[in-house]
Amino acid sequence: MDANSAFLFGAIIGSIISGAIVGAIPAIVGAVKGRIGLGIGGFFACLGGSLILGLILSVPICAVFMFLIFRQKTTPETPSGKSAEQGSGMDPGSDRE
Repeated sequence: MDANSAFLFGAIIGSIISGAIVGAIPAIVGAVKGRIGLGIGGFFACLGGSLILGLILSVPICAVFMFLIFRQKTTPETPSGKSAEQGSGMDPGSDRE
C-alpha cells in the first residue's frame, strides 16, 4: 500500500465516521420526536454529505433535518383512532344535551 492509497483510505474512513456522528443527531432526535423517517433520512444525508464535502456539507444538512423534525406538526390522535381535527362527527351547530 503506497502513501496515496493509505491517505485516501484514511480520508474515506474519517469522513464516514464524522458523517455518522453528525448524522446520529437527527436520527436520535427524530426517534425521540416520533419522526423516524426524517431521522433516518437525515442520518444518511449527513453520511453522503460528509463523503462529498466533509463537515462543510454534513453540518448544514443536519441543521436542515433538525429544522424539519421540529417544524413538522402532528395531529393528536383520539382513543377512537380519529385525529382531533376530524372531531366526533357532530355538527358544530347542533345543540344536543
